[in-house]
Amino acid sequence: MVQTTANPVSGSKAWLVVTAACLGTSVVAYNSNAVITALLAIKSSLDLEPQTVQWVVNAYMLASAALIAVMGRFADIFGKLRIFLIGTAIFAAGSLIIVFAEAGWMVLLGRLCQGMGGAAIFTVSAALISVATVEEKRAAALGLWSASIGFGYGVGPLIGGYLADSVSWRGIFVVDILVLAIAALLGFRVLKLGLIREKRDPDVKVDYWGVALLVVTLGTLVYGLTNGHRAGWTSLQTFALFGTALLGAFLFALQERRAPDPLVYFSFFRHGRYIAATFGMFVTGFLFLGVLYFYNLFAQSPGALDFTPFEAGFSMLPFTLAMFVVSLIAPRLLAPYSFHWPVTIGMITLTAGAWLMHYTTDQSSYWELWWKLAILGTGIGLNLSTLPRVGLRALPDESAGQGSGVISTCLYIGIAMGIAAGGVVTAYITRSFIAPAVQSLTQGSTDTRALEMALTHGSQNQIERIVSQFSPEDAERIRTAMQDSLDNAYAGVMEMMALLALVGAVVCFFAIRGAVPKKDA
Repeated sequence: MVQTTANPVSGSKAWLVVTAACLGTSVVAYNSNAVITALLAIKSSLDLEPQTVQWVVNAYMLASAALIAVMGRFADIFGKLRIFLIGTAIFAAGSLIIVFAEAGWMVLLGRLCQGMGGAAIFTVSAALISVATVEEKRAAALGLWSASIGFGYGVGPLIGGYLADSVSWRGIFVVDILVLAIAALLGFRVLKLGLIREKRDPDVKVDYWGVALLVVTLGTLVYGLTNGHRAGWTSLQTFALFGTALLGAFLFALQERRAPDPLVYFSFFRHGRYIAATFGMFVTGFLFLGVLYFYNLFAQSPGALDFTPFEAGFSMLPFTLAMFVVSLIAPRLLAPYSFHWPVTIGMITLTAGAWLMHYTTDQSSYWELWWKLAILGTGIGLNLSTLPRVGLRALPDESAGQGSGVISTCLYIGIAMGIAAGGVVTAYITRSFIAPAVQSLTQGSTDTRALEMALTHGSQNQIERIVSQFSPEDAERIRTAMQDSLDNAYAGVMEMMALLALVGAVVCFFAIRGAVPKKDA
């Protein structure tokens, strides 16, 4: 393994590293929530289809999920600070691509770059702080790092909403570039001063085949889900995508069993606590951005709550504040205990929050919403702060890095799957309302299925062009059906989220049993 040492310095020199790491992680966290708030503005500006809008989030999350588990190994080969600087450069490059994007594919390309860079920044930033600070300063420095993540998530919706509302959604990514430029300058200063001295190990093995198979498996699975309703669930394309995903998963399992240094050690899953941690993080990710994604779309839709981007971002404060406060307090209060009940209660809290949110309609006031968002934020904060510790308690110390990487990967996979599955529910319910309206049109249509699909999956401009071709009576019938589908589609997504959280509660309740392993949390 790499022998990494840091100068035992204190004061401004050591805090150069801390500041650079905190700026990098805060940008990654800020960007996640800011983009969610600005999705409708991006959709409207570039006239994107709903499926493309989902991939604005999924492209980022899949890139992060595939790479977050290997960035630690890259750090061993090339050095932690170098990987951090490369990560900031790739993330900034992705932001620059999006700033000048004139089409959906450019946004997706930029988001892929951001996902790659974000995986590098998140993976090595905490390790940088650990090796650069003396023992007595380390806890405070890592606490500041955690706070920077919470700060990023908290201000993301506000800044993103304000920029999308008053300036331009592109301003979100300009902020990325400016803050990351400062982080990079600090990083180069650290490199020049030699505050972090590393002996790099070129013999560290990277499971490149495992990474490739993971990308193929996740990519085809998520694309199959997002495109299945349009292509047809029994179509050759859909079968091919799901078949490729299944084959990729099988080959990935074989690869991990024979690789000298695999991404995933399946022996970890012999421990019930580790199963609870990985599945629990999947469920938490599924609900985390899944709820925020569909809440923002509903909140900003003219036929629903009709919030501006800034109002939508501001409305999320109860969620982000509750998540931030609970994430800070829970580990300190619960460290000596089993986490059996805290994790189970966290899952039940998510179940309750999602179920309460399904009652939201276009007539709901914000006073009916804020406390439900706070409940969801509480559940997310409790799970994010306790589940990794549950899993790592089940593993030997020398496996902590590997085990932590898999747990983080499950979180990102859950996020991508949550948005994809929510899109399936939304499309199904939307079409169930549109189909009868299309069948009842007095003007008629030569291809009713094509019309239903266009109204369900088309961009706003495409839908308006279609509707304008019908008589006023038929156009109103279509608009009414689409309006009625909004509340029901949103409710259906929240019901699905609540059901999965309930499954998570049952799994965690039965898997986290027995005495606490005898080692420090």
